[in-house]
Amino acid sequence: MDIKDIIKKRRKELKLTLIDIAKACDVSEATVSRWESGDIGDMKRSRIASLARVLQISPSIIVGNEEDEEIYKSAGIDYIRIPLYANLCCGDGGFVEDNIIEYIPVPSKGLSMSSEYFAQIADGYSMKDAGITNGDLLVFEKTNRVDNGVIGCFCVDENIATCKKYTERNNMIMLMPMNSDYDVIIIDPMNSSFRCLGKLKKIIKDIE
Repeated sequence: MDIKDIIKKRRKELKLTLIDIAKACDVSEATVSRWESGDIGDMKRSRIASLARVLQISPSIIVGNEEDEEIYKSAGIDYIRIPLYANLCCGDGGFVEDNIIEYIPVPSKGLSMSSEYFAQIADGYSMKDAGITNGDLLVFEKTNRVDNGVIGCFCVDENIATCKKYTERNNMIMLMPMNSDYDVIIIDPMNSSFRCLGKLKKIIKDIE
């Protein structure tokens, strides 16, 4: 089944209108109609993430990773495959599924073969002043600790993760947004649910 047919079929199964999808993906109703007719073949990652979320399906169903892999091969860029997890929220926090959605290729430059990595798609704009915007692919090195001032992925409560800059001040932990429109997250030292999941190693920009 073509992706255009999957989108239309899933939308109808969920009893959603074109307008419902358009609002969820921040696009026009006409754009959604063109997705369903197959007139638009390529989407930004942020659109893929939003569409997958509203249709309650994996992003890998909408688009595979073979295209990125071919681009890296043709350009002579070395790459590795790392697990992609559900969307990372760069706003006020969001759920991260425990299971891996898929393994995706990312350029290996700057990454160590002796370390483990995972990727998530940024969802929001709280880190925009750090160059992270909605739809960007974020590559994290797995670690349970980061130094002061380092951007990482943190679990604030059970299965809730967020991308912020780690700051220690006066024996308190603060997760700092890089956007003045968002609030600092202050961590209670007694919060046993808080943990560091990884430190940011690479940003792969979401482009048209």
